Amino acid sequence: MPFCKRTIVPKDVCKSGGKSRGAMFTDLVDVCGLTLCAVLRQLSDLSRQSVSILEELEGELASICYRSGALENKLISLQKHISALATKPPVKIKF
Repeated sequence: MPFCKRTIVPKDVCKSGGKSRGAMFTDLVDVCGLTLCAVLRQLSDLSRQSVSILEELEGELASICYRSGALENKLISLQKHISALATKPPVKIKF
């Protein structure tokens, strides 16, 4: 059962925050600048999360590759052992 590892919550992009909370904007340029800054921060957070997810996937894939290589080596060894047993004449059991 998968568990949630990350929680990504969208933030308001057009609300003023920090020291200027409650302050009125003087013009539309201030609103646009604040909104653009908030959108860029969210994009940065989203990029950081995506890099984390991709690094985790890379680790899982490397682990799977290592395990499948080990399994392949075991199968090759088993095939050699079986072919060696198949070439020998059957053992006769005396009662």
